[in-house]
Amino acid sequence: MKILILGAGGIGGFFGAHLIKAGVDVCFLVREKRKKFLDKFGLNIISSKGNFSVKPFTLNQNSPPQYFDLIILTNKSYDLIESIKDIKPYVEQAVIIPLLNGIEHFVILDNEFGKEKVFGGVAYVSTTLRDDGSIQHITSKASLKFGPRSKKNINIAKSFNAVCEKTDFECYLSENIELDLWRKYVLIGTTAASTVLFQKSLGEINRTNNGKSIIMDIHKQCKNIVFSSGYDIGMEAENYNLNLITDRDSLIKASMLRDFEAGKKTECEHILGYLIKLAEKKNIDCNLIKAAHARIQVGL
Repeated sequence: MKILILGAGGIGGFFGAHLIKAGVDVCFLVREKRKKFLDKFGLNIISSKGNFSVKPFTLNQNSPPQYFDLIILTNKSYDLIESIKDIKPYVEQAVIIPLLNGIEHFVILDNEFGKEKVFGGVAYVSTTLRDDGSIQHITSKASLKFGPRSKKNINIAKSFNAVCEKTDFECYLSENIELDLWRKYVLIGTTAASTVLFQKSLGEINRTNNGKSIIMDIHKQCKNIVFSSGYDIGMEAENYNLNLITDRDSLIKASMLRDFEAGKKTECEHILGYLIKLAEKKNIDCNLIKAAHARIQVGL
């Protein structure tokens, strides 16, 4: 199986490096600056589970078209239109797995490529791209869940699952990826709204007198919004989320907060803004999500 990953940052670089380490044929489509860096220094993963480096194959916008079985998107939501243009020369028969946070991007991708070619994918990992170009794995857990959103291309999904099983991260071929996407949306929405609102990690918030209850209220609002859209995340997912978001020792900060504090663009509209739109359609309370959304809009 030949895999193209758009981007070699915290998500794409992390999973791509592990796939390369396992002997999988992986290539990164990156900007020229990142390409020069990776070609010279390689891709370095810093993790409590063990540091390692790989020498990746890279392409840029000037590279000739090649054939791929699978394309993984790891761009930010605000770069989606540009990313679609970047991968068009490489799509042909390939299927696409977007590892973007949220839900709204599927409308655009389905219109462009067709639902049968756009799988669902959710990444459960906390990483950051360090100043030295390496990728820091913040927590010990790392897993990837994916699956087709139609009855087509199941063989490609099975092939990808087989190569992922050779890696050090957990992988799951989902039987209901649509539900998994909405479950992840609840978790991402809660983490983003909570850490943006307080500009602190989940652990720091939980160690205050009322922080835990506020985080749980935000989770409830996200869960109610998703339920109003036709998806019940279930007790197992809810318990997983609550254990994660109420951990007093958690170092997790949403990437939205890290981008905000660095003065970069954020995915606020794609994640929090879309939750608010869904809530207002069904008259669901989302006052805490609105507060976090306003915090981004106010600026530093």
